[in-house]
Amino acid sequence: MRMTAMRQSTVIGLTGGVLLLLGMMVMSPEHVGIFFNVPGLLMVIGGTLAATIVSRPIHEVRAVVRLIPELLHDEPAVNGAEVNQLLRFADAYRMGNLRVAEHELLNIQNPFVHAGLRMVVDGCQPQDLNKALHWRMSGLRAREQAQAHILRTMAVFAPAFGMLGTLFGLMQMLSVLGDSGLAEIGSSMAFAMITTLYGLIAANLFFKPLAIKLERRTRQRLLRMSMLMEGIQLAFEKRHPMLIKEALEAFEEHNETAPAPSSFLTLVRA
Repeated sequence: MRMTAMRQSTVIGLTGGVLLLLGMMVMSPEHVGIFFNVPGLLMVIGGTLAATIVSRPIHEVRAVVRLIPELLHDEPAVNGAEVNQLLRFADAYRMGNLRVAEHELLNIQNPFVHAGLRMVVDGCQPQDLNKALHWRMSGLRAREQAQAHILRTMAVFAPAFGMLGTLFGLMQMLSVLGDSGLAEIGSSMAFAMITTLYGLIAANLFFKPLAIKLERRTRQRLLRMSMLMEGIQLAFEKRHPMLIKEALEAFEEHNETAPAPSSFLTLVRA
């Protein structure tokens, strides 16, 4: 229910913003055409993408563009199937039944959990397990922080290219100023200014909110991975599955209202 509400809030926010813009357009039906400027829209979108590609590798920009539809949904919480698979593995490993543990490992789809439990089965050292899991979390953090930075960069470029489109429009208007009447000058001015509006809308209704959403999703993913990492480490220590389950449930409940300190489950394990 909580995650459904978060997904709805994203859709409602974007829909409300678009409806607000449409409402403003409808309020001036006689001049609704001034809100449509295809060259100005191409200037804002194309210029923003071009400048972003200059500042970042093109494959990173492409990845961010593909990521945008995913940001309409919140990161799901740890599902019960993942936890149950972890608990079944922990029970088999604690009892020394490695064949059953291997079988349970084959059913685990989560790559983070699968990699961690594979290291457990392979008999790695505790410090190696901890280091490998932390490296995976650091990689996720670095990758998604870079993606959020690209969105924030696009939010900076969009208004600038909107202003650039306005300057082009003003230059064209001034070049024929002597041959135009006041009505034509006014319509040309409005047509030129609309690109600035496009840039502001793109930055403040899309790019900045999506960057904030991505940063929030990253925090959720890291909390989720921290929770699963502690479960993996408890399984490595051959703790009872009920203790692991209670620790994971306590961690999840704690993080519904506040971010958990990194030492939370360390205290549980002690």
